[in-house]
Amino acid sequence: MADRDSSRERDILVASNEYAYVQDLTKGDIVLYVGPTKISLSNTERLVELKLDRFTPMRGEEGNGVQPFVTASSAQYLVLENPAKDPAMRPVKGNNSAVELRVGRRVVVPGPATFPLWPGQKARVVAGHELSEDQYLRLRVYDVVDGESAAIGTERIIKGSEVSFFIPPTGLEVLPDEKGSYVRNAVTLLDGQYCVLRGPKGRRRYERGPAVVFPEAWEEFLVKNGTRVCAAWPLKRDRGLHVRVLQGFEAQEGEAVPKGRYEPGQELFVHAREGYFFPSEALEVLGEVAAVQLAAKEAVYLRDLHTGAVRTVEGPLALLPDPTQVERVSRVLDPETARRWGLSRADASRAPTVVVPPGEAVLVTGTQTREVLRGPAVRVLAFDESLEALALSTGTPKRDEVLLTTCFLRVEGNKVSDVVRVRTADHVELEVRLSYRVGFVHRDGVDDARWFSVSNYVGLLCDHLGSIVRAAVRLTPIERFHAASAEILRTALLGEKKAEKRSGREFEENGMALSDVEVLDVRILDEAVEALLTDAQRTAITAEVARKGEHLRLQTEETREAVARAIWAAQRETLGVQNELELARRTLHLTQVEAHGEAVRLEALGRARAEAEALAITSSAEGLAKERRVALETQRLVARTAAFKEQMAALHPELVATLKSLGNQQFAASLTRNLSPLAILGGESVSDVAQRLLAGLPGMREEK
Repeated sequence: MADRDSSRERDILVASNEYAYVQDLTKGDIVLYVGPTKISLSNTERLVELKLDRFTPMRGEEGNGVQPFVTASSAQYLVLENPAKDPAMRPVKGNNSAVELRVGRRVVVPGPATFPLWPGQKARVVAGHELSEDQYLRLRVYDVVDGESAAIGTERIIKGSEVSFFIPPTGLEVLPDEKGSYVRNAVTLLDGQYCVLRGPKGRRRYERGPAVVFPEAWEEFLVKNGTRVCAAWPLKRDRGLHVRVLQGFEAQEGEAVPKGRYEPGQELFVHAREGYFFPSEALEVLGEVAAVQLAAKEAVYLRDLHTGAVRTVEGPLALLPDPTQVERVSRVLDPETARRWGLSRADASRAPTVVVPPGEAVLVTGTQTREVLRGPAVRVLAFDESLEALALSTGTPKRDEVLLTTCFLRVEGNKVSDVVRVRTADHVELEVRLSYRVGFVHRDGVDDARWFSVSNYVGLLCDHLGSIVRAAVRLTPIERFHAASAEILRTALLGEKKAEKRSGREFEENGMALSDVEVLDVRILDEAVEALLTDAQRTAITAEVARKGEHLRLQTEETREAVARAIWAAQRETLGVQNELELARRTLHLTQVEAHGEAVRLEALGRARAEAEALAITSSAEGLAKERRVALETQRLVARTAAFKEQMAALHPELVATLKSLGNQQFAASLTRNLSPLAILGGESVSDVAQRLLAGLPGMREEK
């Protein structure tokens, strides 16, 4: 039973369109089995496969060794290696003995095709090559091609503009690119673009757009910055091109370079033009030169390539340097130098620009020049110019262990402080803290560069003035110095005061002038002496305060009495002024009364005169009017009288008597009615009252 199972395991079925290799272990022959069939392996046979040009046995875990036919569709082709020597030999179903092969040869089998491989053959299926108009294939001749005489190794190009689908014949192979792709893309150029193709012996071909560029078989595209397409160089007014001549040529009018003859190796600077510049076989671009925009007080260095001289070009300017004549020079400053020169940042492509603040100065030194620049000022340094550095003592008191390095000298309002240790005439040690006000003097006809002749003017100042201070204090007792230290030191350093001004002190070494000294502090180093001086000063201050208190009290009393006397005198003067005021008031009142009476009199007199004049005028007018009325009345009365006479003359005498009697009666009745109250009041009769009243009438008296 076990033998039957093992024999069944050695039976291998091969289906249609499949094949397998079986090797005879006794002879080494390899037999090709083509399906459909069944392989019954004996103990001297085994399944093998072709790997790395050798037949190796199949392992159980690797499969059963059966392989499908090599198949290519109509859009594919097969590259068959080691074809059969007799092309008419075809494998049949079942076992096939090995045939003689043409080892090392290759043939192309276009699809559609399917077949098994003879032992020792290899086949590779390749898709047919579809090409668009801007694609191409690169072919190589590896064997004799029917109908052609091209030598083996010859290469050619198949363009997509000529063939849309391609399957190579036997003898030609399609070369893949570095990525394994067979179809290659041509270069499509637009306006303003170009490409470069390199051929054998270093020859170059330049193509400009718009165009679709196919290389020749011996050419390849140059790749620049990862692309085969290059942009032409735009020509602008603020840009230029540095160009080198590769081949001698004669330029005509209107070309990219000026008209003339050019020799190989010659360099040109193309500028002040507009448009595009395309490199060619005769010209190559070494670089583009952009204009350097320089603002005011900005500059760059340019070196003449012929003489080597370096000059400074300062803005405001749009500088377009010609690289065939000059080159830009950088000036690299270390951070410490940049700090000393007052530069916030050190730009090596620009000339350093030094800004001098007001009240300060710098010394600009060149190869053959020395110039003092006083602020406020801005200066662009030439290539060979630098700033003179000063190394100043620091600390209080001033020491030389740590120096302050600077290029800026303060010439006005400079203050330097120092501490000087001195000893008085009575051997008391003191520390004096001083502040010097220092400047630098400008004199006509004298070079101000002497200001920088002493690199450490602070050390010179403090050393010299310190010695003067020590000498002056050495001659002064402590009590006197303690009382007038400022005056003693100022006199020693600045000279005697003349007309409220001291002469100061000038240093001939560097033109430095001391204009003022301020004594900030005087400290006694011996505590015992300081205590004695403090007690003596306290006693003196107490006595002085007491004396000033008494003097102040005396002044207060004198002032109080003087004020009282002044008050009494003022009161007396006030009373006199009051009396005079009263007399003046009385005089004024009398004067006012008299003036009022006179005014009233004048007013009355004027009114009387006015009334008299008015009355006279009125009387005159009334007199005239009265005369006129009288005349009129007279005329009227005369007329009436005449009329009355005429009427009376016309009356009858008896009528007159009757009327007279009636009138008398009416008069008597009226008289009685009106006189009754008078009679009653007087106790008389009405007749008596009437008789008394009528007695006064002129007619009645005459009748009596």
